[in-house]
Amino acid sequence: MKYGSLFAFLAATLLLVPTAAFGQGGYGRGSMSQGGRYGPPAPKLPGVELVGPLDTALARAMLSLSADQSTRYAQAYDSFMVATRPQRDSANAAIAKMNERLDDGDRAAAAFYAEHLQDLGKTLRDRQDRFEGDLRRFLNGDQIKAYKKWRDDQDQATERKRREDQRRWDEAGFRGEFATPGAGAPEIKTALPTPPGVAAPAVGSPSVRVGRAVYVTGQLGVDSTGTLVGSDLRAQAERAFANLRSVLQSAGASLRDVTTLTIYVVNYRPADLETIRTAGAAYFSANAPIATVVGVQSLGRDGALISISATASAR
Repeated sequence: MKYGSLFAFLAATLLLVPTAAFGQGGYGRGSMSQGGRYGPPAPKLPGVELVGPLDTALARAMLSLSADQSTRYAQAYDSFMVATRPQRDSANAAIAKMNERLDDGDRAAAAFYAEHLQDLGKTLRDRQDRFEGDLRRFLNGDQIKAYKKWRDDQDQATERKRREDQRRWDEAGFRGEFATPGAGAPEIKTALPTPPGVAAPAVGSPSVRVGRAVYVTGQLGVDSTGTLVGSDLRAQAERAFANLRSVLQSAGASLRDVTTLTIYVVNYRPADLETIRTAGAAYFSANAPIATVVGVQSLGRDGALISISATASAR
């Protein structure tokens, strides 16, 4: 794979820290609005269909695809993403407009864009349902079950986010009725839950959202049970990037929204940079963030070799 601009972001600031105990961290508790105090419940917006199906890299690992299955899945996935790009781009534009109206306290205008989003979401969901139906042609029963579990987990994450967004809709209605025209919207801190498939951090929350900013704690190369995926940097880095993406998606953001990365590497050597580039090439392809690589003596988990934290600007 050619790196070029794909991973120019890792031509980054390199710091050497003599002593460290970095791990998954960050303190704080979030609260969830009960909803409906200042108006009707927040609308049910599309979720996983805005991002698309399980991507090829994760499908290969989560579904244990053979080489032939991986090839067929990649072809189907790439075709789907190209065919639905106009609808997904329109949906992302509508999300941006909806959030602007919410920040202005104009709940009625935000609801207009939410309705448009629901129409786009229905179209995308129908397309995704057909894509997933076609998987039965080359996946076995256990693989279909694993895919369905992933889909169910994503739908549950969407519903959790809708409940978390209730406060934004409530406060938009409140500001629209009582606030001084032109007053800025307060930024609300919300500690978000751990998404399915990702191990919970030892302390604190996996991510925190303040307004549109999403802060993700350092992700380690561990599976959903907290077990390290391997003893080498490449394997742990690949899983850490995958975990980062899952946490971002659960927070309503994506890898494209990441503005800064901080990558901590135990006993860093210059050759490790190429390993990290290779591991991350499947996750960052364009519009790369700023990245800082930090050499440390240890992390907050025995055997962990890499920790990746991020800040993103969500829609």
